[in-house]
Amino acid sequence: MAARPMVSVCVTVFVLVALVCLLEVTPDRADLRSPTDPAAATKASGPANTTVYTIKPGPNAQREFLANLIQSSPGDVIELAEGTFNFDIDLEVTTNNITIRGAGLDKTILSFKNQQMGSKGIEATGDNFVIENLSVEDTRGNAIKVVGAKNVTFRNVRTAWTGEPKTANGAYGIYPVQCENVLIDGCIVRGAADAGVYVGQSRQIVVKNCNVMENVAGIEIENSFDADVFDNYATNNSGGILVFDLPGLDLHNGGRVRVFHNKVPKNNHANFGAPGSSVSNVAPGTGVLLLAMDNVEIFENEITDNQTCGLQVISYILTGNPINDKHYDPYPEHAYIHDNHISGGGTQPGGRYGKLLAEILGKPFPEIFYDGVVNPKRLVDGKLPAEFGIRFERNGNIGFANIHFDELSPEKIASGKARIDRNITAYTGSFPRLAEIHLKPHGPADPSSDQSAAVYRSALKKLSEYGLFKGNGSTQEPVAGVIPYDVNTPLFSDYTSKHRFVQLPSGSKAQYSENDAFDFPVGSLVAKTFCYPRDAADASKGERLLETRILERKPAGWYGYSYLWNDEQTEATLALGGSTIEASWKAADGKTRNNNYVVPHANQCKSCHVSTGKTFLPLGIKARNLNKEYTYTEGKENQLAHWTSAGALQGSPEPAHAPRAARYDDPTTGSIDQRARAWLDVNCAHCHNPAGPARTTGLDLSIGQTDFAKLGIWKSPVAAGHGSGEHRFDIVPGKPDDSIVI
Repeated sequence: MAARPMVSVCVTVFVLVALVCLLEVTPDRADLRSPTDPAAATKASGPANTTVYTIKPGPNAQREFLANLIQSSPGDVIELAEGTFNFDIDLEVTTNNITIRGAGLDKTILSFKNQQMGSKGIEATGDNFVIENLSVEDTRGNAIKVVGAKNVTFRNVRTAWTGEPKTANGAYGIYPVQCENVLIDGCIVRGAADAGVYVGQSRQIVVKNCNVMENVAGIEIENSFDADVFDNYATNNSGGILVFDLPGLDLHNGGRVRVFHNKVPKNNHANFGAPGSSVSNVAPGTGVLLLAMDNVEIFENEITDNQTCGLQVISYILTGNPINDKHYDPYPEHAYIHDNHISGGGTQPGGRYGKLLAEILGKPFPEIFYDGVVNPKRLVDGKLPAEFGIRFERNGNIGFANIHFDELSPEKIASGKARIDRNITAYTGSFPRLAEIHLKPHGPADPSSDQSAAVYRSALKKLSEYGLFKGNGSTQEPVAGVIPYDVNTPLFSDYTSKHRFVQLPSGSKAQYSENDAFDFPVGSLVAKTFCYPRDAADASKGERLLETRILERKPAGWYGYSYLWNDEQTEATLALGGSTIEASWKAADGKTRNNNYVVPHANQCKSCHVSTGKTFLPLGIKARNLNKEYTYTEGKENQLAHWTSAGALQGSPEPAHAPRAARYDDPTTGSIDQRARAWLDVNCAHCHNPAGPARTTGLDLSIGQTDFAKLGIWKSPVAAGHGSGEHRFDIVPGKPDDSIVI
């Protein structure tokens, strides 16, 4: 492929103003009571080391469910009784060995129809996660997502968008990604704007007995290893079953996937995927699609009446998208397709690709279509060795075409000299059968593996109990031993101002790190208070304190809590379940601004502050952010030097030799490129990094990243859904209005 021109990553400066204006959060109305409160949940004894919490529908159900999620221990079961549960926030599960169980997929319904907070329904990150016997409906984004977990089970789960299928629906129904040992059994998905059942960048997978309809893609296995997809029914999707491998992801060049014993009839639904997404290019009327993956076996399926094509085998080259991933293999190889019943296809090719190819091939479109693109580096004396080929056997008396796409040109097509093979004989043969997938059973729960429940139950109920501030804290004046600090470029948080503080145990020191968060001793506290000015043009009118977030270093790691300030500004009270504050203030232009300010619940704190999928860490306390002057009561001093002289930090070099991030709004501190990268590092890279919550996207906005493809240049989105803004690439050099990142 011809290389696209590369430009300096300073194009990201175009995102600055747009991001500051557009980043918004939406209300979270949850509060929290302890699950030990009889009014919050009914407890019942289960197996050893297990507590079963039973929740019934009603006005308190959201609070009770959230309390259980935050304060549950490994091995606990959260049972949802028969009926409809209405949630207006997303639900995050961070504890290992948790089971969420309903009374039946047609009896227990979790409705997110009035969702105001978050972009998903349920997201889990703990190992040994089980969800079963319930339905999740009408989420704003993905219905159920599991990230980076081992031993994941979806059993008898239905996810659906109940209106007409449309682009605004969530992208995925059932969505395990970067997981291992995944079972999806007896599930139903309808209306997903990308894939109903999607398993991405995962290993050891079984998808069976599922019913998927009216999705863009019914079932999709993407960039994964060792998967069995069988005994499923996929109908009235745009594409029935897809096996994909895409560039730009942490796990690529997947394989060893078997697709068998499935029924795949009439997948002729219009493609309502978001323009720019991978599946938006799937031709409606596609039965089974194999894209760029190796070592695939497709057999004993019934693939009928799919109007474009029963089965397609294509390379990523056919998409026309640039490939900046030097490790990516865009060619499907060593695929064995045999003993399928394929009929009734090709009567009405659909979509842009289907119609273009139909012009070359004519009608009816063949039941099996192969683009014929092979890796030129594999050729020996101009021929592809047999082990890298595609082999068909015993698929009936069907139409076949190989269009040798890599040889096509407009001139050849116009002259009728395009080389098209319609005889399948040259591709007839076999490969050794792939092995059956055997999943491992979930191990027993170990309550000692996660101390979160005990930590949250013992959290101080009042901010004043920490003794961080003079008086009642309304002036945010710290007591002796509490060090105030600031950062070069702050995280944007709904136009709030922030007061930041750190306190270490007497006589102890934090360990300096050049690039990562400093290592703090057990007992350390980091506090950050969020507030709005009462009048931005008149500082004498003071501020309205909204919340103070505390990070506490415990022996088991860091934990986070939010404290809500009362109207009198005299005290802040623990709010593990988060809240929403209706706030207004007079901006510098004299206009009154209003906002439903969101206080995150404890599991949301975890979702942003994680590294390597599990470890909770402070975000801002890094050398590059702290390396600046601060005005202390005794005068100005560089913060790194002050922390060192105050005995709070060891190992720090002289400030001139430590990294320093640019201030995004101060041209004297760095170039446009440096300021843009600093802003993206602070605002985006805590998720978009190789170990962060958004690592599955392959987009890395860390300040040290230099690979243009990982930074988003000509990078296609993987799971952006309608978040792509109908664009194809994260960053199109020189064209900010065509770039998803804006």
